[in-house]
Amino acid sequence: MTTAATLTLWSDGLLSKWGFNDGDEPDAYLDWCDEHGHPYPDDWHTVLRTLVRTRLAPALDQRVELVDIETNHNPIRAERVDGQDVTDLWRKTEPGLTLSPESVEVPFADVLALYATESKP
Repeated sequence: MTTAATLTLWSDGLLSKWGFNDGDEPDAYLDWCDEHGHPYPDDWHTVLRTLVRTRLAPALDQRVELVDIETNHNPIRAERVDGQDVTDLWRKTEPGLTLSPESVEVPFADVLALYATESKP
């Protein structure tokens, strides 16, 4: 049985400046692109923001308000969780808050389809 390669979006990534692999493309995803002859995304931050908004945020048990940040680090973070300001957690090494579910999985093929569609004129 073959399991599809997936990107794990960890919920606690929303609470950290360094979340979601510090905003960088995951090496496993880039390796998968190389193995299958697919191009890398032109703008990973845009892809990541879309994945968080469409896959992670809707799955969360908490009400999370997101904010986009122009940075070299994690570009999308939680500003409020259930109405509570959580921006003071962004620079802490331990989040101090638990989001559930802990993560969601997105098949690499879905990631590829997302930026292939968004990059068309």
